[in-house]
Parts: sequence; structure tokens; C-alpha cells
Amino acid sequence: MKISLSSLRESKNIIQLLRHIFLVLIFLFGFITVVATGGGGGGRSGEADDNNDGDTTNKCGINYDTNPGCNDSDESCVMAMRINLDRKTYPDESDCAPAIKWSEELAAIAQAHSQNMCQQRKLAHELDGKDPFDRMADAGIDFVTAGENVAMGTEGFYDINDLEDLFMNEPECEANHRGNILNRNFTRVGIGVAHCDDGNLYVTQDFASFSYDDIRDDPHEYCKY
Repeated sequence: MKISLSSLRESKNIIQLLRHIFLVLIFLFGFITVVATGGGGGGRSGEADDNNDGDTTNKCGINYDTNPGCNDSDESCVMAMRINLDRKTYPDESDCAPAIKWSEELAAIAQAHSQNMCQQRKLAHELDGKDPFDRMADAGIDFVTAGENVAMGTEGFYDINDLEDLFMNEPECEANHRGNILNRNFTRVGIGVAHCDDGNLYVTQDFASFSYDDIRDDPHEYCKY
């Protein structure tokens, strides 16, 4: 039984040199965040917000329960709906992040990367000399900010819901998988799932925002960014 996780994030106005320095560190620490503003808060455990009653529609005024724009019979779409459920469950930590919407362009990149990891039998953000932001650029995606979560688990022990649970069972308000999922500035997602002949499951979650209008600059009161 195996399980591996890794996350990555970038904003466009980061100095390119720093980006490449930090990308090297992912192989040492398993996840990395490269952002233009602020760092994470303290490492509180992943418990639901104290004032969360299980339905944040009234608190945030956001309907997280609609289909994000994908085929809900696909497991990648099921995982996207889980992301919105997580945003609904943790309204303070997500700071009422918008309900995420499906991006076919990001999904195509994510699926290709999951399949590539499967073929190479290697969990990594960077394969064949390209990181997720290179892959987005190659596909003509002009993002403002973007991030990626990847995971691998042994089938029969882990499915997509288990992997999402592992992502979310991380400290609050930090640069990790949970932070990407609840990031209030990520408005789009594409997810790729690959089932490998070696018995492993590879998942890629690619997040992005495509407009500066989606980027919030008000302080994050809960995470103290």
C-alpha cells in the first residue's frame, strides 16, 4: 500500500529565478507554495470551523451545491464537487471562496499529466522538463495565479475521496494541498485521474484564476495573511 501527495502554487508576478529555486525544493519537502503576497498562518489542526453548522449558504451567500460544469458521472467531476463541499464546510478558512468552476482546458492538462505520471511511474509536478505552469502556457492558458495538487495511491486502499480526505487532513492556513483547495483566489479547476496497470491511482488537480478581478486583496481575517 502506497500513498504520496504533493502541492504547488504560483502567481505571475513572482520573480522567475525564485520560482525555479523553489521548484527544486519540492523534491525535498513534498509540497511548495510560490505566491506574490503573504505566507500561511499557524498550523491549526484540520477541524471544521467552530461556527460552521454544515451549511454555509446563508453565511457566505454562495451556492456550493450546484454542478461546477462537468459530467458528474466522471470521477474527476466528483472530486471537483468535493472541492466545493470542502469550501462549504470551512467558510472561515476559505474566506467564503467562490464555488469553483470546471475548466476543460485545465482538465485536459491535468489528465495528460496524470497519465504521464502513470506511464513514468513517478509522482512529480515537473516531468519531461516542464512544470504545471509551463504546461498551462503551452496550452495557451493565460492565468493570473495557479496551483497544482498531485497524489498517488494504491487502488483498493485509496480512491479519489480518500485522496481528497488526505489533502484536507492537513494543517489549516498553510501552503499545502488544503490551502490550494480552499484558496479564495482560485476560481477554476481541472482534474485528471489515471488508473495504472501497476495498481496505482494518480490524480492531478490544476487550479487557476484567469482574471485579475478574481484576486482579492483584503486581509484574510481567519488565516491572518
